[in-house]
Amino acid sequence: MYRGERDAARWFDATAKSGPRAGRALAGLGTVVTILPGGRRGARPRRGEREWGYGWVAALVALVGGAGIFAILAVPAWLKSDPWEGLDGVTAISLSHTGACVLQAGGMAVCWGSVGEPPDRELASISVGRHQACGLTTDGSVACWGSGGDSEIAPPDNGFVSVSAGLDFACGVAGEGSLHCWGTSFARAGPPDGAFVSVSVGDFHVCAIRGDGSVVCWGADEYGQATPPRGTFISVNASARYTCGLRADQSVVCWGADDTGQATPPGGAFTSISAGWKHACGVRADHSVTCWGQNARGEATPPLEQFTSVSAGSGQTCGVTTSGTVACWGADQ
Repeated sequence: MYRGERDAARWFDATAKSGPRAGRALAGLGTVVTILPGGRRGARPRRGEREWGYGWVAALVALVGGAGIFAILAVPAWLKSDPWEGLDGVTAISLSHTGACVLQAGGMAVCWGSVGEPPDRELASISVGRHQACGLTTDGSVACWGSGGDSEIAPPDNGFVSVSAGLDFACGVAGEGSLHCWGTSFARAGPPDGAFVSVSVGDFHVCAIRGDGSVVCWGADEYGQATPPRGTFISVNASARYTCGLRADQSVVCWGADDTGQATPPGGAFTSISAGWKHACGVRADHSVTCWGQNARGEATPPLEQFTSVSAGSGQTCGVTTSGTVACWGADQ
């Protein structure tokens, strides 16, 4: 036993029962390391065991610590796998704040995130809300699924031509043009009368296009998101606090909150648009994508590819390329 170790052992024995001044023993492999007052350390080998000294302790700590750091940094990379990679034959995509779904050729859906597994049914269109998704089947019925309660995801038994899922409710346009909503009491009490051709559900407001192309909205309107301009529209897309519409001349107009420029679209013609949390994107006639609004994570910086459709979420955007694959940009979903 080295002198320093012998002194430490004596100090440990003398102070083991001395209350607040007692040393703190850390069990090691064959050694008891004692933290002495003032930060000094000593070690007392157990009887019959080899004196390894301090070097092996430092090496073991370094090894374990290094392995832990490697695991923290590397394991997420092992587990990370973009769910859209490898998908082909994609015809449509719908992205929300916490999940997404795509439709492949043949009408089968593939989903990831909070919306859960889609039903094994052929779908003609799909819409993803915050915690649930709804799809229009080829026979005109609506199927909804996700983490919402039964009242949120159970659609009425009607024949539909379009459907849109929002925060915690959904709405659809029936074959004769009437609007039906299900989910929260707000949704059930809101739809106006009349004939409609399409509907879009935001977080707390809804907008729909009538047969004459005019837009009507209802629900929350503190930012003006439910006060549409006059004119003829071919599509409308409601987000959380703002709404964008595609006019008959293919120009885009937005209304509501504009704190990040999300309601200030660029000029030019578009074939489709999508309003995300605080940014929006549209597909132009040449299949390029243009985005506007918040770009903190690159969500408004699309790649130089050609797209047939685009869907903006929260900090991320995904689009269907002309080759039937999915490309996403911005934050990881």
